[in-house]
Amino acid sequence: MDSFLGYLAISLIRLLGKASLSVAQSVGALVGKWLLLRRTREREVARVNFDLVYPDLSPAERQQLLTDTLIETGKVLGETGPMWGYAPEKAAALIRRVHHKERYDELMAHDGGKLLLAPHLGNWELVNTYVASLGDEMTAMYKPTGNQRFNDWMISRREAGGSRLVPTDTSGVKALLVALKRKRLVGVLPDQEPKRIGGVFADFMGQTALTPKMPLDLIKRTGAKALFAFAKRLEHGEGFEIYFIEPDEEIYSADLEQAAAAMNRSIARCIEHCPAQYQWTYKRFKRQPEGQPNPYKVAKVP
Repeated sequence: MDSFLGYLAISLIRLLGKASLSVAQSVGALVGKWLLLRRTREREVARVNFDLVYPDLSPAERQQLLTDTLIETGKVLGETGPMWGYAPEKAAALIRRVHHKERYDELMAHDGGKLLLAPHLGNWELVNTYVASLGDEMTAMYKPTGNQRFNDWMISRREAGGSRLVPTDTSGVKALLVALKRKRLVGVLPDQEPKRIGGVFADFMGQTALTPKMPLDLIKRTGAKALFAFAKRLEHGEGFEIYFIEPDEEIYSADLEQAAAAMNRSIARCIEHCPAQYQWTYKRFKRQPEGQPNPYKVAKVP
């Protein structure tokens, strides 16, 4: 059964990989509208997140942001076809403009480890594609899926673009450390909630969030230089724009809590460019300090 489901998922993604970007995004947008029309987990999680981080928005503004966010979330799913199905050069051709390319050049000129931090914003897969199009190899983590067939295929498609993937476990962290110590480029998603032992509580857009220590440990242990990157989705299937954003300087602080807060401020600066394209359907504030309630449980999110 698992093998059948794996083949089915692969077949659907391959089918979307034969479509134009606008068609793939339109299919995804339909999924997003379906999520909006029902009391889905995605809709309710996003609603709670907006209540927390955008309290000053009017009810109408918050509802519009919710609508836009779920449609953009659906587009991410639809874009899996082009991102994994197109030839690398065809996927790279979807990039219409690069903002502050000089910042990336400065990162690559750094005489030490190079850490590219890519939040769940826009289409983060395309950051790998862009880096590979420049002839640079990046070591990045991936989270294994429960389906081995699909997992193997996913890795092969992502690595076809030029990345080297390592699992989200101890061996993967060691591989990232080795790469940074060898002055190579490493890519990390900095905004996933870790296990309690792997995080530190820090402010994120006015809320307490368990923030991953791993990116900060990599910087501290290797002296790596950090840079944020994301791919903003353009309207009407026109493609994407890559942005490179300098981190808050306190990300290099020896104080872990200060560094974590600085990393979160940097993520928030990225989000300002396209708020609806952030992964607001994720329970980012689930784990709270002792005695503080889980806001999703309070709201009875499914």
